Amino acid sequence: MTGKVTRTANHGGVTITIKTSNRTTIDLTVTPHEGITVHGPHTLTDDDARELVTRRKHWVYRELTKLCEQAPTNPAKTLRDGEQFTILGTPHTLRLADGRRPTESAAAHSDPDRGPVLELGPTAAADLDIARRTLINLHTDTADKWLKENGARITRLTTNPDMQLTVTTRIRTQARWIIRRPTGNLALHWALAQLPTLHLRELLHRTLNLQSIADGHELDQQLRTLWLGELAAPQNSRDAAACPACHAQPGTLHTNLCDVARCALTGFQRGYCHPGTTCLTIWTAAGPAPTSARSTASSTEPWPAAPNPATPPTTGPSTTTTACTPSACGTSASSA
Repeated sequence: MTGKVTRTANHGGVTITIKTSNRTTIDLTVTPHEGITVHGPHTLTDDDARELVTRRKHWVYRELTKLCEQAPTNPAKTLRDGEQFTILGTPHTLRLADGRRPTESAAAHSDPDRGPVLELGPTAAADLDIARRTLINLHTDTADKWLKENGARITRLTTNPDMQLTVTTRIRTQARWIIRRPTGNLALHWALAQLPTLHLRELLHRTLNLQSIADGHELDQQLRTLWLGELAAPQNSRDAAACPACHAQPGTLHTNLCDVARCALTGFQRGYCHPGTTCLTIWTAAGPAPTSARSTASSTEPWPAAPNPATPPTTGPSTTTTACTPSACGTSASSA
């Protein structure tokens, strides 16, 4: 058999990839793209691959843990005034421009009153997709400018001082921040423009096998929190004020089984404590009130008006209980 052949095998519930070729040795790799992969000759059997993975399981666990620690968390940003974007280690406050700048531009500068500001043009501010693209281009230009000013000082320390350092928006794979071109040149992920310059240098030194100049653990932590372009529209103020559990709007009743609603008679969390909507309350957008017996009843008006807690209703057999208690009302909230 000639050429390369790829197949998979199951090992204890885990899928391992087996790649065979004309090579004569067996090797094991763990990558974010292919997971656990065994490389070997065409005579390599599935049992041989499983045995190798079992023999080196501790190393495999370490590599998988390392990949998890390095994988970005991909935090989302919101397209609104006041959102924070980091550029070369400095937090910038987003300000949606009023038309004085070009329609799709973004500019980072220092404001005498507000400090570092990232100003976004009105056209970009009005369209989520344009805003995302404009902000990514700003980061790309920032990183490219930094590389032009500092890249040669780093590459001259290598055996290929003429190496070209560029910035790309085409790297999409997690935990792969720098790729090496077939020509030997390097392409950096645009999101690296968020790193402090010291850590950006350290990442290049790490890639080029140069002497470390900064805390590698701190660099890894920062890499995990880089913004990767996830941009959300500002939440409607009405939606933002809704109850987080049943989505009732301010001034309206909670639903009957809402986990946030409190009993209007006792102040404890509701949970099948009184018949019907006798003790249901109105959402005031103030959040859950304290669980003291009457504090919530005073901050969330019952609807319809609830009877006096000291004189519980007597319209049915289930109303013979005088009032909710923490054990009867609060702890049963999970069922509500």
